[in-house]
Amino acid sequence: MEKIINNLKKVSGLTLLSVGLFATAQASAASGCDDAYTQADINKCMATELSAEDKKLNKSYSDLQRLLNASEKKQLKTVQLAWIDFRDKACKFSARSFSGGSAYPMASNGCLATYTKQRRVQLDEEIQNLKK
Repeated sequence: MEKIINNLKKVSGLTLLSVGLFATAQASAASGCDDAYTQADINKCMATELSAEDKKLNKSYSDLQRLLNASEKKQLKTVQLAWIDFRDKACKFSARSFSGGSAYPMASNGCLATYTKQRRVQLDEEIQNLKK
């Protein structure tokens, strides 16, 4: 992550303070992005990380659905749609200072990937609780 922050400072002139807002949110998503040096490479890497986390979340969601009755499936769908709305709005807000800039995709996708991973972990915990 530190390597990415240093690269960001070089590429886009961001201060450590503004990038620090996203350091925690992107820590998990940035793990595979240490070799990304340009803003375009970092943006692409963050998009790839988001896609990977989204696929994992979809699998966990499907796995959980298989364990639920019809009423619970409906509740899960309602909760999941509300969570998606929250995640998207929270990340739009978090990335607002990058709006219109070349670092916006990095900030937005990093945030989305982090929230998506957190949600997947929650669903996986629910699956484990149901299997007990």
